[in-house]
Amino acid sequence: MAPSSKISLKLLVETQSKRVLLAEAGKEFVDFVFSLLTLPIGAVAKLVSAGTMHGSVGRLYQSVDLIGASYLQPGADKSELLQPKVVHPDARELLLLPPHHAGGGEDDEEQQVPRTAPRFKLYTCAAAQCVTVAMERGAACPQCKQPMGTEMTFVLPSAAAAAAGEEERERDGGGGGYVKGLVTYMVTDGLEVTPMSAISSITLINKFSAGKPDVELAEKYVRVGMDEGLDLLRAALRSDTVLSDVFLARKK
Repeated sequence: MAPSSKISLKLLVETQSKRVLLAEAGKEFVDFVFSLLTLPIGAVAKLVSAGTMHGSVGRLYQSVDLIGASYLQPGADKSELLQPKVVHPDARELLLLPPHHAGGGEDDEEQQVPRTAPRFKLYTCAAAQCVTVAMERGAACPQCKQPMGTEMTFVLPSAAAAAAGEEERERDGGGGGYVKGLVTYMVTDGLEVTPMSAISSITLINKFSAGKPDVELAEKYVRVGMDEGLDLLRAALRSDTVLSDVFLARKK
């Protein structure tokens, strides 16, 4: 998704309590909320600002950030904890999340790193007879002792399976991501995601309105971009009413 584009979302709101009952969402929004599960804890702490996080993860992140190099094992790199790589090589792009910085001021474009959490890479040496790989660029090959600086391509799943999957995704109305296109999904206030259906919607509304004689419902259309995506990530870490907190300005 282009940084300047936004996702449309239709909310069903109970006006008296200012509570989102459900959202009608398409593939792009569902792909985004699903992709939050691929974020390592260190990447989450960096994105939401460790000092503002509830619980202890933020303080743990800051402890690693502040500890002196003299206390670290030789060769240990703090960036492996502070900017962890996504281990799964097929991890998708984290939609909506803004660029974060490796250091310096917020306006220092040279310090920006990609919006995606970094993936691990594999390297080998230039010798044709060697068959070893390393995750650290420049590591000495244990066979020929040359530096391992040639990046290898790690394919998962197999190329044949990937090609077949791409054809199937095109037939289903959208490639990439996690869920199929051409389908509307229901997302609850607590980020439960199911395919949209009249029965499921009515059941949720009836459950919410039980014992409440004068429930007034209204539709609200919102646009979801980078700022809202980051707010959704923050709210998901501390709240069971994520959509209400973000789009109706409710404070926990």
